[in-house]
Amino acid sequence: MRLSVNRSIFGRSGGLTFLGVGPWLLLGVTLAVGPHVPATGSGGSKYPDEFPLFPTMGNEGASGMAYLRQPWSPFGVSVDEYGRVEYDFRVSVRDLPRSEGDVYRVWLTTPTLELIVDLGAIEPTGELTGTTAWHQLVVVVSREPADRIVTEGERWSGPIVLRGFSAGARVIPLATHSIFQPTPM
Repeated sequence: MRLSVNRSIFGRSGGLTFLGVGPWLLLGVTLAVGPHVPATGSGGSKYPDEFPLFPTMGNEGASGMAYLRQPWSPFGVSVDEYGRVEYDFRVSVRDLPRSEGDVYRVWLTTPTLELIVDLGAIEPTGELTGTTAWHQLVVVVSREPADRIVTEGERWSGPIVLRGFSAGARVIPLATHSIFQPTPM
């Protein structure tokens, strides 16, 4: 027995269809999907992951943006010498309050604050670039004494002025939510 499918471009009622789908359904799907707009972030940035840095209380005039992207590689993904994926990181800040004897430092950390890395000092209105192996990160801008020497493994000691979370850091496993944790009896 041989099965064959014959579809006419005309529907049962004689109306025009395409593979059994009427023109109104095709029009509805086309309008719902809309035109393709590349996801380049606001302002047409070349950084696919950009996120704002929010001021803390008392620093409402300050603002900033952080940008995270994978650098170009002939292999598709750029990795460091240990095989970890590398990301280019850039942070720009504006209108940080001026303070004599203090500098602003940019710190990168994991969402759990396990590892903290000092990227360096930044001007009250300026930019700082670097690389990181983290896509789940928190950016902290703090005000530190100008004569402080930061060694590896140290964290900020001054007040936090700006902070922000990458898109990856905003996603947490649901199993770690407090409603799924056992309660003490």
